[in-house]
Amino acid sequence: MTPFVEDIVACSSVEVANDAFKCRGLNGTVDYHSASFLVPPGVNGTFYYAVTTTLGDGTEWLDLDENASVLHTPVQETTTPIRTPYNLVATFDPEQSITTLAWVNYNDIFPILPETGDDAYQIHIWRTDYPITRANGADLLSTSQPVATYPAGTSSVDLVIPTSTDRSAYYAVTYFLPNWTAPGEDYEDVRFLSNNALDDALLEDNMPPSQVSAMYAEFIPNANSGGGTTTVSWTDVPDESGESYRIYMSGNPFNSILSPSVQLIATVSEGVGSFDYEVPIGRLGYANYCIVTIDLFGVFSPNTTVNSCAGPLFEDAFTPWVAEPTQVHAEFVGERITRVTWQDQLGVEGERYHIWRSNFRVTGAEFVANQSMEWLGSVSDGVGTFDVLLDVNLLRDNAHYYVTTEALYGHINGTYMDTRLNQNHFGPISEDTRAPNPARIKEASSLGALEQITLEWFNEPDFNEGYEIWRHYGAPFGENEDQIGNIADQGWEFVLGDISPGESTASTLVRQLPIPSGVDRDVWYAVIIEDQWGNQNPEMFNGIGGNAVKINEDTKFPVATMMLLDDAGSAFLSPSLVSGTYVLQMEIDEYLQGNPSVNITTLAGGDISGGDIEMNMIADNNNDPDRGPVYAFEFFVSQNTIAGEMLIELIMEDESGNLISQTWSDRAVDAMRPTVEIYAPSSGNDGSKYLYGNSIQLLAGATDDVMITSFQYKFTYNYGTGNSQSTPWSESTYVTDLEGDNRSMVLDMEFSAGNFEPGQHAVYVRAVDSAGNEVSKNVVFVVDQCRNRLDGTTSCNYVESLQPEPEPITIKPSMSDPPYVLVWVLIGVFVMSLIVMALILKTSMSGPKKKKSKGDDDEEDDDWMSEFIGTSQELDMGAVTDTSGGEKKEEEKKESAPVEQKEEEDPFAVNVVQRKTRGKKAVVDLPEDDDDDDDDMFNWNDDEDEEEEEPAPVAKKRTVGRRAAPRKAPTRRKVGRSKKDD
Repeated sequence: MTPFVEDIVACSSVEVANDAFKCRGLNGTVDYHSASFLVPPGVNGTFYYAVTTTLGDGTEWLDLDENASVLHTPVQETTTPIRTPYNLVATFDPEQSITTLAWVNYNDIFPILPETGDDAYQIHIWRTDYPITRANGADLLSTSQPVATYPAGTSSVDLVIPTSTDRSAYYAVTYFLPNWTAPGEDYEDVRFLSNNALDDALLEDNMPPSQVSAMYAEFIPNANSGGGTTTVSWTDVPDESGESYRIYMSGNPFNSILSPSVQLIATVSEGVGSFDYEVPIGRLGYANYCIVTIDLFGVFSPNTTVNSCAGPLFEDAFTPWVAEPTQVHAEFVGERITRVTWQDQLGVEGERYHIWRSNFRVTGAEFVANQSMEWLGSVSDGVGTFDVLLDVNLLRDNAHYYVTTEALYGHINGTYMDTRLNQNHFGPISEDTRAPNPARIKEASSLGALEQITLEWFNEPDFNEGYEIWRHYGAPFGENEDQIGNIADQGWEFVLGDISPGESTASTLVRQLPIPSGVDRDVWYAVIIEDQWGNQNPEMFNGIGGNAVKINEDTKFPVATMMLLDDAGSAFLSPSLVSGTYVLQMEIDEYLQGNPSVNITTLAGGDISGGDIEMNMIADNNNDPDRGPVYAFEFFVSQNTIAGEMLIELIMEDESGNLISQTWSDRAVDAMRPTVEIYAPSSGNDGSKYLYGNSIQLLAGATDDVMITSFQYKFTYNYGTGNSQSTPWSESTYVTDLEGDNRSMVLDMEFSAGNFEPGQHAVYVRAVDSAGNEVSKNVVFVVDQCRNRLDGTTSCNYVESLQPEPEPITIKPSMSDPPYVLVWVLIGVFVMSLIVMALILKTSMSGPKKKKSKGDDDEEDDDWMSEFIGTSQELDMGAVTDTSGGEKKEEEKKESAPVEQKEEEDPFAVNVVQRKTRGKKAVVDLPEDDDDDDDDMFNWNDDEDEEEEEPAPVAKKRTVGRRAAPRKAPTRRKVGRSKKDD
């Protein structure tokens, strides 16, 4: 056994005041002792606890009494396994002010915890200013909130630390398990037993240290080398250890080292307090020095303070060079320009040159920017020239110009300019920017036919002056044209310049300017004068003595709009003219020089107007700005006028001399009817037909000498019958204009033959020209419905309906045809029957004599013979041998009649008319009756006269009921063949 708690004082003498009785366990006054044992995670078992006593001499009493020094009943201990991350590591980056935490997730070792769904675990980040242990971990949930929560699977995070932070932080990472123990019961392991809490504090320090409270700088030149040394001194910052100091320099004052003009010149450790900076040769100007404190972690503030900076400190390492340009020169070149030139300064690069002007000679001591001297501008090195733009209306002769140099002289920024003005001056010079008097226009005109304008103005009495011509397409002088304009106003454009009279003494100058064709516009032209210095007078004046004039530029030919009226004064819109009186009206879009002339002819040689005829104006439309003058001419078309396309030619000239001949050829004198041809469908007269359900193409063409205005079609159903019907004329949408002038038209469309019944139908096509001439044609076509028969032939309804009724077919069978073969068989059968009957008669005649000799006992035996011959009565031998008289014969006739009624119908007999014969004659004439029956089988329509014969008993056995059926009885042949088989 290993004790988990030791050195517990059982009874302190101080506590009992050296009274040993108070140390007794039962009656003593010493309080109970207690100790805690932290059960490891994942334990599930029973354990015993015991307490031993160590005597004053060091002897340990190991005897244990139950329920006194040892438990009698063990303690059941059950603890949850670790449910936290492992091995938390934390680092702090002071430059980025970020704390990075990294750990190993529990599922990377034991993949047990849910990472998805509503029960996915969450990662809590804790931060305290005290160590987080198992002892205080439970209080952490009730007193603190996690600084951050991350999803499952996260193994590292970056925490941004606020600026100006200086603290010692303890971090810990735990898992929050929703619904872990039961639905609605969450769990978070805060025992911190897996190194998921920092044992040592993490120093998060991004608070910059204080800047030095005192520093100074001093420059000592070196006369021998031309350079120098600047010494910087300071006092270390208290309450900092391990810090360092950075020295920065700039040509300009600065309060932050982040400025682009600041450069680092040195880094010095603590405890040094000074630094000597060797100034480069060629440096000239003022320098500013500042010191920045860097703490042990590299944290610093980029901002400087007044006490941590020194300057500006003048440093001259440029001597013996002169910091000014040389050969400065100024000259007034005119056009309000004075040009200043110089030579660049030696010993420096990247400099800038400033140009100054004064009205007197300024010395270096008098130099005050924009007071004693006026700054005009700056240029870079290598340029060497600067043009000064002077004010207008200026005339002076006391202008002085200066050029100074501004350069870095070894600094990144913070330039220096020498203002001693030793060798950088030029002057005085004269300058003239006064404008001359304005020019004066004498005359302006436009020649549209030549496409040019002529402008003439006076030659002013000036010296070496020049002239320019400007143009404006708008209203530069206002709506009433009474304002003063300026060349700088919007809309003025330069046309022509560099017009110099030279040595000429002419009083006026003339220029001709081209104008584009096809324009008709009002344009303002102005003449601008310029003196020898390029000074212009920009003002413009309209009117007499002014320098601006408005000219109408008209190179656009007049355009006429033609209208044709009939004798009633109405507009004649048809393209075809017939005989009659017409009025031709022409409206011109502008006014003309005189009246226009018109000539109307036809291309075929007809003369309608009688040559060129002048038209008369009927309306000037002065009060309507949207319309022009209207001219009219009346002409007549006679029946003798040669037909064809008309040519109307109009000759007119506008006020600017633009002469044009305008023609129209969209009208014609119509004298021909259109022609129409139908190419499809094919006519039924040539034997062609269209099967029911197929497509039929209607293809027709029409031509006319002028224009076809309508191309129509219609159908006539059941053409040539009493129930024919016609559709109205319809305009087809399937018409093609072959040449685009409506003279040659093609109608091409398809329709289904299923729309027509079998028979003849007609399609009509009609063409109407522009003069109303109408021509139509038609084609009769056939539509039929045909079908194929099983025997390979084709049957068409309409074709068969046209065939005549067929002649009746007479069948004349030969003696070897099947019907006659059947007759021969029947005759043979009948002959056999006669032989049998003869034998029966012979037997019956001899039979009764024998019976009489034997007596009357055998009478019943004779009945079978009677049934055999077809009667139930006794055979009268007297009748057979004709030995009886006529009276007895009449009685036999009466007795034989009912016997025939009782005879059953033959089931194979056909219901036909049967001939009745006498008994005896029937026996003899049976073959002939069979021939007649056979004839009836093929001539069932023949009528024969019936003989009235007395029936005989023998006749009841005739095969009259089995006679051959007529030809139209389909089963009669089967009956005959059955008898033959029998």
